[in-house]
Amino acid sequence: MSTHGVLNMPELRVDYMCPQVAAGFDLRGVVSPDRVERLAGLMEELLPRQAYLGTGKILDIGCGTGRFTIPFASRFPNFTVVGADKSSNMLEQAQQKHGAERVLWSVQDICNQDFDSASFDLVFVSDLLHHIANPLDAIRECKRVLRPGGWLLCKYGAMENIAQDPEHVFFPETVAVDAKRTPTQKQVGDWLELENFRYINSRTLREQTRISGADRLAAARAKSISVLHMIEQDHFDKGLEALGLYVEQNPNDPWLQEDPTTWTWGQR
Repeated sequence: MSTHGVLNMPELRVDYMCPQVAAGFDLRGVVSPDRVERLAGLMEELLPRQAYLGTGKILDIGCGTGRFTIPFASRFPNFTVVGADKSSNMLEQAQQKHGAERVLWSVQDICNQDFDSASFDLVFVSDLLHHIANPLDAIRECKRVLRPGGWLLCKYGAMENIAQDPEHVFFPETVAVDAKRTPTQKQVGDWLELENFRYINSRTLREQTRISGADRLAAARAKSISVLHMIEQDHFDKGLEALGLYVEQNPNDPWLQEDPTTWTWGQR
């Protein structure tokens, strides 16, 4: 596969610590009540009954600007919900949002967390593993902070499902980047199995993440999807022009409004 037009191919990293990335983070997709409710329904199935008595703890690690963390805190009022991210810029934005006072915020590196072992009933990891040099380090550390019987729940776009989304179609140089860093559903399941998680399962669904095609175009323009930072500017400009033309001609195409989402979970 050609890597022409790809920046820094060996490193394949975006600096999520910089303010510019945090500023465009919320454009990456709408976290609707329906999306929260679907996730919360699965979490309710996994969380132990005794955790509802006021001792339960949920960790959203790599929470970004709290897009899921704050709704979780509202949805699970009897739980302590912790939102953690390596970027203080992300957390600063999160703490300005309505409902942020329900969450405990913490600057943390997923691969080197300060939390005590066996602290949480559920750890939620959203769209983060492809940013980690060795995802097993992250999964191993998440297992450490889980209580016995606790659950790790990963949300991500599996490579086999996202290869034909608008970002990869209109910015084809991104395919080479994501083929190197983005796991398949099988890979994530294998990682959990290597760390001796039990009852590993996965589910894939299409979710509405944009209100309109114009929203998707705005997100691309802001490079809210990390891979768009990792291609040459002239290739980005060409793709943005093509995407803009498609949006103009097909403003309500469901393909522009939806994304395939995969959940994989396992029990410690």
